[in-house]
Amino acid sequence: MVITHIDTTIIKAERILRYDIKIKNTGNTPFKSEFDYPGQHNYGIEVVVRPNKELASKMELVEGSEFIKMIPWGSGSTGLIDSGHEGSFHVEYKIKKGAHLKEMKELAFDSTLIILDGVNVVKEFPLDKVDMD
Repeated sequence: MVITHIDTTIIKAERILRYDIKIKNTGNTPFKSEFDYPGQHNYGIEVVVRPNKELASKMELVEGSEFIKMIPWGSGSTGLIDSGHEGSFHVEYKIKKGAHLKEMKELAFDSTLIILDGVNVVKEFPLDKVDMD
């Protein structure tokens, strides 16, 4: 899998940082959830952004977790990605009050994109190192 496009948007009225991401399946089989467990909720494929230190200082964070997680505001995806095709994902996170919104678009890349299948990490992409050329 490779990231083919990332766009960030600051939704000023709501103080939201939004990531729009396209990921290409470079494998020979469809990329879909393989996660199974005895529970009733299908977790499926999930894309999240883990902030590094500087971005985390400007975002509202989930309390009581051993992981550094930004407070999610919304997300969506195309689900599975067929071999050789792209899938679209978006995730939104809440920006702290007092953070300067003008600097958030650049700070958005002080982070790592994580692809999860259920609770299992499939792949991590440090966004400050992603080359989309």
